[in-house]
Amino acid sequence: MFINNDEGINTKFLYRKPVIIGVLDDSDNDPFDMSWMVDNSWELLKAKFLKSSFNDLVLGLVEIFGVGQPNYSSLGEMFGEETKIENDNEKIVYIVTNVERNFNDIVRVEMYLDPINRNIKDLLLYTREGLDMLTLKELLNDKYEGLSIELNGQFIIADRDYRIIITI
Repeated sequence: MFINNDEGINTKFLYRKPVIIGVLDDSDNDPFDMSWMVDNSWELLKAKFLKSSFNDLVLGLVEIFGVGQPNYSSLGEMFGEETKIENDNEKIVYIVTNVERNFNDIVRVEMYLDPINRNIKDLLLYTREGLDMLTLKELLNDKYEGLSIELNGQFIIADRDYRIIITI
């Protein structure tokens, strides 16, 4: 398991609601719970994003989204620290411009956000050629039920609330 394992990764930081300018939101269960700051959970998860195989990373992303909607900036930090936001009235795109991966298999990450609540609708992973998508499809089918998986020019993993799109 990527996040639910014996390393004791506290993933609360991944699921903190994003701050939206002009919107007051006190629905967070415990906004003062900073328990994840006193351990090395952020560093452990960042290391997994850096060092894991591409297949393990994608399985981990499905696991992360299965727990709940992650905060786009917290998830983006796992891929790299150089980011930018493109914003117009119809869409918001959060882009990781310099992806940090040991395998150099991902060249760019984009997250298309809901303009109202900043939830991730689509997570796009732009990859280099040579990745075995058939094996990834088999791994996903074996581990997760209910996912829609398409392999037509792009590799699309879809669930109720999100899509992970892998493109070359």
